[in-house]
Amino acid sequence: MYQSVKNDLLFLSNPEKAISKAKYFKSGKGEYAEGDVFIGLTNPEVHQICKHYRDLVNLEDIEMLIKDEIHEVRFAALTLLVLKYKKLKKLEEKTDFVNLYLRNIPYINNWDLVDCSSMFILGPYCYETKDNSVLENLANIGHLWSERIAIISTHYYIRQGDFALTFKLSEMLLNHKHDLIHKAVGWMLREIWSKGGREEVEEFLTENFRVIPRTALRYAIEKMEEHERKYFLSLK
Repeated sequence: MYQSVKNDLLFLSNPEKAISKAKYFKSGKGEYAEGDVFIGLTNPEVHQICKHYRDLVNLEDIEMLIKDEIHEVRFAALTLLVLKYKKLKKLEEKTDFVNLYLRNIPYINNWDLVDCSSMFILGPYCYETKDNSVLENLANIGHLWSERIAIISTHYYIRQGDFALTFKLSEMLLNHKHDLIHKAVGWMLREIWSKGGREEVEEFLTENFRVIPRTALRYAIEKMEEHERKYFLSLK
């Protein structure tokens, strides 16, 4: 079934779009996704194929797909993993999915691959099992994509009204050098602000204004009133 999924994806390949996607996702020499291979599919095209195969593929198929050199094939693997995970009821089955996810983090190597999967698989699992250590360890591992997976996974916690872990990981990542982490931290802080944690976010920004990267700050305050945005920007 692995080959059938891949063949359907290849059938829709678009060389022109592949070039623009390769540039957009920074696959050039010296960039964070150097050497990644694109075939030019849109996300809706990938999702359509995944819906067809959701009940036909197994974890072995998905693991083969996730290790493929083609970016859109890996995106499809993660989309299939999410679609199947959402239907699971038994914790032991969920554990199998999460273990597959964790051991294949080296292939979850761009921000779209992280963002389409971590908040729908790892976040819910860690919240359900009440085990924050998985995300804390990922945030402290010194690996760009593991760190982004950690902070983005807390989006699920935020949706449950639980903000503590997001603040903890945000503080751990404040001194990170990469803007993909700055953006992720700012995004999650903005989500907290939108979900009723306005005072907590404003307190966090006030306490950390000396060290928070400007990009993270801009993302965090994006939905605030203009006078509030100006105030926090004036602190930098």
